[in-house]
Amino acid sequence: MAKLSVSEIIPGMILLDDVFDESGILLIGNGTDLTPNHIDFLKRKMVTEVNVKRIDGEAEVKVITRPVVEATDVEEKYKSTVVKFKTIYNEFRLGRVPVYQEIDDALEPLYEAILSDDHFTRKMWQIHAYDDYTFDHSVRVSMISGLLAKWCGLDYSKIKEAALAGLLHDIGKCNIPDQILNKPSALTVEEFKVMKTHAILGYILIKDIPNISYDVLQGVMQHHERVDGSGYPNGLKGNEINYLAKIVAVADVYCAMTQDRVYKKAMHPFEAMSFILEKCHSSLDFSMSKSFLSNISHFYIGHLVILNNGLSGEIIMTYKDDPARPLVRVGEDYYDLRRHIDMEIVSMVD
Repeated sequence: MAKLSVSEIIPGMILLDDVFDESGILLIGNGTDLTPNHIDFLKRKMVTEVNVKRIDGEAEVKVITRPVVEATDVEEKYKSTVVKFKTIYNEFRLGRVPVYQEIDDALEPLYEAILSDDHFTRKMWQIHAYDDYTFDHSVRVSMISGLLAKWCGLDYSKIKEAALAGLLHDIGKCNIPDQILNKPSALTVEEFKVMKTHAILGYILIKDIPNISYDVLQGVMQHHERVDGSGYPNGLKGNEINYLAKIVAVADVYCAMTQDRVYKKAMHPFEAMSFILEKCHSSLDFSMSKSFLSNISHFYIGHLVILNNGLSGEIIMTYKDDPARPLVRVGEDYYDLRRHIDMEIVSMVD
């Protein structure tokens, strides 16, 4: 390990130690993929040197070289998955069960995105809704489920299973009456009882598909179960819930909250993160929620936001201890929202 002067840092270098200011406050965390904004921030905070990796005895740094990803290519891959899933959904609705290979082929573009550098997935995630909520939501949940499986260190086969469970998690809704599924207002108690049957209906629809694994089946049936026993259909608790179901649950909650629905406008991502941060101490799996939040928050570095005091700024970095309250640059000033508790993000700027 060696040290480099901050003036020698270039974007893409990986920080190998936490960097603190003189009062002991964490500025940038170990493992951060440095951007121009990070470098500018370090200079403004009068940091002179940072620890870097020593390779073959030379003072060098680990640099991630990302392939150039065309936005149009990413969008086409995303749209292709949505269109193929729409066909699969309608086949189920008509009572025809598609073969496993057809479903697997629909997911191929997402597998590529999930298993590549997160830069590719970040671009795909930023695509605006392409189709009806049901189809767009399922594809987004699939993407996030696969990513979360990867972030949790699962192997390739389990990552694919997570993406598959995410894609099919709401397939049972094809047998829910349209007047309930597309109702432009909150459901009544009786309507919600009908809606909740989609988890078991989904299991019934896919259970006889050859090559569908036990874990995928449980992931679909249990994605509304909650670790505190408050979920459905069976009120399972803790380790009674399949691990894929816990992954899909986090992905489903986040995607549902950050997408426009027929009766509710989307939350901004950091509001949804705050909700998950709260629920990981009760209804959502703690370790999976933490892994999700610490990684998904990085997707929004560089995005412009509006604060509750009317100021607009740019997200410079996020923190593992509180990913929902990032560091925001407003002009020449920097605001760590963990410390400025009176300030919060109220909207994102496209």
